[in-house]
Amino acid sequence: MEYLQRCFHKATDWNEDNKFNNITATSQALLDFPIPNGARLEVSSRATEHSASSLTLSNYQSINGSLAYMYTSVPLKNSTGTKDVSLQDAIAGFRIIEPYHQITKQSRKPRNDKASLVYGRMYFPGSALEAMIIKKISKQTQLLIKCINNPHLKRNGTMIVYLQKNAPRFSQEYIYSTNEALFGFRCLYNFGNDRPATPPLIPKFDNSVVSVGAEFWYAAMSMSPGLSTALRYSTRSTSTGKPLTMTISCNPILGHISSTYNVKTSVASTVCSKYDFNWYSYASNLSIGFELYNFSKPSTIKSNHLRRSDPSIHHENLAPLIHEHQLENSTRDPHHNKIDHTRILNPIPGQHSRSADLYSPLRLRTEQDIKNQTVMTAFQSLVSESNFSSVLKASVSLSDRMLKLLWVGRYKEFLVSSGVKIGVDPVKNVPELGKFGVSFSYAS
Repeated sequence: MEYLQRCFHKATDWNEDNKFNNITATSQALLDFPIPNGARLEVSSRATEHSASSLTLSNYQSINGSLAYMYTSVPLKNSTGTKDVSLQDAIAGFRIIEPYHQITKQSRKPRNDKASLVYGRMYFPGSALEAMIIKKISKQTQLLIKCINNPHLKRNGTMIVYLQKNAPRFSQEYIYSTNEALFGFRCLYNFGNDRPATPPLIPKFDNSVVSVGAEFWYAAMSMSPGLSTALRYSTRSTSTGKPLTMTISCNPILGHISSTYNVKTSVASTVCSKYDFNWYSYASNLSIGFELYNFSKPSTIKSNHLRRSDPSIHHENLAPLIHEHQLENSTRDPHHNKIDHTRILNPIPGQHSRSADLYSPLRLRTEQDIKNQTVMTAFQSLVSESNFSSVLKASVSLSDRMLKLLWVGRYKEFLVSSGVKIGVDPVKNVPELGKFGVSFSYAS
């Protein structure tokens, strides 16, 4: 259901990365990823382009599960089942920040300014319920309502209302919760150039965006305030197109400060580090994590495409296929009768080798793309179009002395997740198993 909700945001041109609560989403996906507990099975079905249902069963401590239903007024034509979905879309990972995509790209999609989404879930055994409603008021404004009904909660439940405005330059959120009569306000503002870089690229980094935000909370019943601020710097290398993101967040009331550094080192790997410090207690913690994707086995191409077989590269689908008509009068060396199959994965501007110019990711699909595409967008295309079969995530925390491992892959038409969490007993000082489980997901 989370995947379908992201598809709804894409269909309505809603940028979730432009919100304050997602300013550290990349580090959270690489360090704080959840580990399944016990055995879990999730089966989802999309009856129509507007509706979907999901059934979840789990055996952790006891047999329990949930039944969910979702309806959208917008057809989710961009959603697929687990058989065809890419791991990049199904798994939370590195996010390439594009706060200006609403004004730099002219979308041909129909206007969905009044779109809506209705979601409900019932848990069993028990009588816990949760619901969510998203109603678009305008292109840049929407109303989000979340409700939880649980007899174990105070007053049998709570409701949270969000009024959100999401513009390319800034975002604002007004929040009210019935729990403690909590009032909140979030804001985020982006500084940077909203025009994409064009060759020749002189600086080493471009498309840089600095996002500054803050959130304010006040609980009327307990008369307790809350405050936190954060800054995010996102940029891309002009020579390789690899993106990196740095964040720093601070809670002056609790005396907590946290900084993160995230870089996509290659098409298939990402590294993240996080440092936490409290100036009241002088407690600190260093966390390091990474994710490593595994490429699926290349399939034999029997069409008019060129067969790209390079034994030095373990995956042959890193870049889109090159058609033979794109290579006419430019690919064959006059001194040789065969085509040079050399491919440069990370081209550096200024190299004028014929093979590097031909097989660099700048050479994509059509002649218009060849003229307009930059190294940065080419690298992003490689990431989104690569065919991955599995991903391995790992994170370690030095102060907590905790190690987490998560593997996500495919088995037939299922997405399989298996992970383990290992800690150190503070008394006996020996390793102990915290969590271990496996999850199977199927969606049609």
